[in-house]
Amino acid sequence: MTAAAPSVIDRVGEAPPRVAMDHKVHPAATIGFLVALLAGLVYAGVSVFLDTQRVGEPLAIGAFLFLGLALLIALGFEFVNGFHDTANAVATVIYTHSLKPVFAVVWSGVWNFIGVIVSTGAVAYSIITLLPVDLILNVGSAGGYAMIFALLIAAVVWNLGTWFMGLPNSSSHALIGSVLGVGVANQWLGSGAAATAGVEWSQAESVLLALLISPVIGFVAAMLLLWAMKRVLPDPKLYEEPKGEQPPPLHIRALLIFTCTAVSFAHGSNDGQKGMGLIMLILIGVAPTAYALNRTMPDSSTPAFIQAASDAQTVFRSKAAGVTMDPPEARTTLQRALRTHQPDTPQVYAALDNVSGQIVGDLRSYGSLRRVPAAETKNVRNEMYLAYDTLRLLNEDKEAAVARFPSGGDKVLTAY
Repeated sequence: MTAAAPSVIDRVGEAPPRVAMDHKVHPAATIGFLVALLAGLVYAGVSVFLDTQRVGEPLAIGAFLFLGLALLIALGFEFVNGFHDTANAVATVIYTHSLKPVFAVVWSGVWNFIGVIVSTGAVAYSIITLLPVDLILNVGSAGGYAMIFALLIAAVVWNLGTWFMGLPNSSSHALIGSVLGVGVANQWLGSGAAATAGVEWSQAESVLLALLISPVIGFVAAMLLLWAMKRVLPDPKLYEEPKGEQPPPLHIRALLIFTCTAVSFAHGSNDGQKGMGLIMLILIGVAPTAYALNRTMPDSSTPAFIQAASDAQTVFRSKAAGVTMDPPEARTTLQRALRTHQPDTPQVYAALDNVSGQIVGDLRSYGSLRRVPAAETKNVRNEMYLAYDTLRLLNEDKEAAVARFPSGGDKVLTAY
């Protein structure tokens, strides 16, 4: 008989993979995952239904189905995001046999979730500020939904494509590129003017700079840490590759699990927020009465807010140099200032004075945000957004802000 031909692995002298990644998942784990997923979807649906009922904004069946589709796409992006980013956190503990693959993935997912829950939302707001002003003010329009769907689907397709090809990919880069892309397309299709005017470049520069230098920081920091460890802990066994399925010493194993946990938690508290802002925009567009304003703000805090806004209005009036304008003109002026990034003009201060007066008048009339009627919710929300983002733009240059607002630029900004 002819001897069996040697396998490809035997011919090239390679050892078989040391980490078994093709084992079957226990049916109980699959069922548990599906139950948790279904419970999350049911919880989200019931929460939206109760929130809208509580404020007297019943959703039509069509609107509720549309909301479900939008949220499904947003959650799909976060799910696909896990294809890539989970591997970043668990690769070392799986390779070193510190944790079993399935347990490592579940452990990482739990700490990602905890990171999202305890996050402040600052990263989510940074993503929102990259979007065109028109989208944020008119998120419930057909154009607003088209932009949200376009950027989410583009990011999902890119993530799925790179995952299928086995290529490491940054979901943050993909989503932010999609956000900038819809901004450029919105401006180009809308007016034919300079396409880049539809992008908040002042915010984009800081975000892109962080994305650009983060790999360099990681490379240099890892190199220096390894260099220092080899001098502080010169034991060569610590730097050898794992042998068989033997886990590393207990203290090294604990350190590896700790780093996996810390990376997962940090990823959730930072990267996990990317979809939060977009999901909130979707909710605001479909159910503005329930989500456009923070109706959980206690009534007792309303007088302090009114006082702060009134004080800010006094400052704006003094900087307006006698310029006055009506509400429609004030909103248009602030929108133009946000697009052109030129807020330090008497006209903008006059517009801020007018919009702040409208906000103060609304809150004095209604008594609190919780009592703002459904019909006025969008207007109040847009007035607050225009005032806050214009003030944020004025306060980007701290030295200039101190010169503009001797009493403290941050105090004026804090009013909103």
